[in-house]
Amino acid sequence: MKSRIYSPSWDGYELIDLGGGEKLERWGNTITIRPELNAYFKPVLSKQEWYKQADFQFIEEKKTFGAWKNLTNKPAHWAIQFEELALNVCLKDTKHTGIFPEQRINWDKIKSFITPDKNFLNLFAYTGVSSLVARAQGADVIHVDSSKSALTRANENQVTNGLSGCKLVFEDAMLFMHREIKRKHQYDIIQMDPPAWGIGTQGKKWQLENHIDELIQNASQLLREGGILITSTYSPKLTAPTLHEIAEFVFPLKTIQTGILCTKSTTGKTLEHGNLLLVS
Repeated sequence: MKSRIYSPSWDGYELIDLGGGEKLERWGNTITIRPELNAYFKPVLSKQEWYKQADFQFIEEKKTFGAWKNLTNKPAHWAIQFEELALNVCLKDTKHTGIFPEQRINWDKIKSFITPDKNFLNLFAYTGVSSLVARAQGADVIHVDSSKSALTRANENQVTNGLSGCKLVFEDAMLFMHREIKRKHQYDIIQMDPPAWGIGTQGKKWQLENHIDELIQNASQLLREGGILITSTYSPKLTAPTLHEIAEFVFPLKTIQTGILCTKSTTGKTLEHGNLLLVS
């Protein structure tokens, strides 16, 4: 039996329906259609009903790359609200929007745990919603990503919200961890959202299943006593039981929770995003 962890819905975002390899989503007042590999079943609504609602559709050309078709002449850059934060949505040449809404469960965890006297290390941090959540609570934040465009968008999110002081680091996450271990630095919260595959700052190819053990081991050396580790994985080659087994070995005295990170559509469909590991 699959162990599913459902991320809560929120007003600024809605997964309306999914199926046929695509998903219909609302971002504030704007509705998009984009590819979704895990939507292998039939949608509840007809595609005609989808197109009646949609403002943009992503046309995939190569893997995640392609172009957004503007169906209603709306701006391709806008902001949505998550509690007190404004999150920038920007449609460019990939299917990604700059926000992973399923991460809302982790934003809630960070907000409930963080205080101004704590620090937060965000690895593979992308456009930085988790960093915003922590910084808005007054915590010291280090935001690490090997993509300059992701760091640019993370800074735009800071500026949009009138925040400053989040340290943006252009670095390979694994190399940064090694340096921090040598410096004997530690953190109250560490979040890791590593890609399934990719290329680092030094041109090295990355496959998550070959590095997950080392990532979690490194995190254990950087995590302060009483701290928490949040890890999301999107690799089909990694299962929740495997993550649980690794974490139990590395953190024998901590509480380990793992499961498949999911969201539910308004039409009642379940979308599985990947696996979630929480060490506390």
